Amino acid sequence: MTDIAAQQAKQEAERQAIQQKMAEIRDRVEGMRGGTPAAAEHAHQWIKEQCTDTHLPMDFKRQVLERARAYECDVNMRATDALLANAVHLAAEERMAERAVKLSEARTLFGKACKLGANDHFRRATARLIETAMLTGGVYRPGVATRAKPLDTAPKNPHLAKA
Repeated sequence: MTDIAAQQAKQEAERQAIQQKMAEIRDRVEGMRGGTPAAAEHAHQWIKEQCTDTHLPMDFKRQVLERARAYECDVNMRATDALLANAVHLAAEERMAERAVKLSEARTLFGKACKLGANDHFRRATARLIETAMLTGGVYRPGVATRAKPLDTAPKNPHLAKA
């Protein structure tokens, strides 16, 4: 009888360990929702490593990995949007070097979001927003001559009322 009781106790301990691990993985997945892209990527990698455990149910692993991928994609999409909005704002203020840095970061996150399964609507909207950021700013600089409006080097007529 003691062998059967010991075996049942061992099975119960294994079941509880699996349940605890599943709860820990679920908590980590839910924690991905509001984090940064780097934190979400790190959490997704950790979840992938944990899902290599053969004791976890296959449907649980599939569900958790799908949800983690979707959350990481969402985090990257939100960060891309924020960076592009900031880039457009910087371009409007004629801060082109900072705009270029934000655009570079946004393009990197955009690529990650696309790789993780971003939808076509997001892809098209982001492409338009990148184009808007690229075309905004850099046109008018007060006091600097352009081809359209060169500096006026002609001598002023002292006899004009507006001179």
